[in-house]
Amino acid sequence: MSSNKSSSFYLAPYREEKTPSLKVSHEKNLWVDFGNDNKGGTLIDLVLQLHPGFSVSDAIRAVEISTQSFFSFHRQDSLSDPDTNSRHKTAISQKLLANDKQQIAICEKQKAENKIRIDRIRDLGNNRAITNYINSRGISLETAKPYCRGVYYTVNGRDYFGVGNKNEHGWSIRNKYWKGCTAQGYSYFQNGHQNLAVFEGIFDLLSYLEMNSRKEKKEDYLVLNSLVNLNNANGIFKQYNLITLFLDHDQSGRKTTNELLHILPHSRDGSGFYDSCKDLNDYYVLKDKEQLLITKEHSIKKIRGLRAEEASHVLARPKRLLR
Repeated sequence: MSSNKSSSFYLAPYREEKTPSLKVSHEKNLWVDFGNDNKGGTLIDLVLQLHPGFSVSDAIRAVEISTQSFFSFHRQDSLSDPDTNSRHKTAISQKLLANDKQQIAICEKQKAENKIRIDRIRDLGNNRAITNYINSRGISLETAKPYCRGVYYTVNGRDYFGVGNKNEHGWSIRNKYWKGCTAQGYSYFQNGHQNLAVFEGIFDLLSYLEMNSRKEKKEDYLVLNSLVNLNNANGIFKQYNLITLFLDHDQSGRKTTNELLHILPHSRDGSGFYDSCKDLNDYYVLKDKEQLLITKEHSIKKIRGLRAEEASHVLARPKRLLR
């Protein structure tokens, strides 16, 4: 659906037309656009779609102004009296608007109740639980400190804390029990290079840095935090000569990787080495555990070997020394 850039607002009366993409439910007074990523909703949602710059209050005001011309998804009865017809249209429109306002008020109340309030930000290393969580993901504090902070926040009057990485609009936060954000956005770390490495989550980037800790940094880093932030990062992709993708190996991650490889000729898939794992961090943690297991087994064999060698020396001593 194309957006109208004009400051004026007008919606023509609905006509009974079947289109290949737009579907309207007359009973529920809802719409869905299959040709636009299945977007849909109420009348207010449609106004917001047509006018991306509108706030919810702008949309309500625009619909209120438009009640004179009347717009509804409901089928219109033909009334012979023009005045009666006009009053009928206005009454229905105002009723629909009241329903939309009520739904929006409920949504806004829920958002306000669940809103995350940031209380303070601290450097890593001051909270044992945060440190233990970072270490449980196979990451050292030294690797995490340049990219993350300890974030202390409140939800519904309750205090929490977690590992946070700053994104373009707020903070992406996670701890052992929860993952969320104050606002959706990508995290962009510039090192002055012409190559870009793209990750889905912050721990994927940190795992990548741990694995390449002895190598000099030759890339900038982009953490999407969520695939929904991909479109907002399009301008960043144009700045680089080479883009390497390290996205997840779930269905959405693989689909996004294939789409980007098709759209961006200067991109490549760098995720082949963790094909058997969900993401790069899962691979790194598993590899780290396997290495620890190998080291432990090697230590046990070494200890057993020393004990066996010591025992052989004792058995080789003269009997008189053993008394």
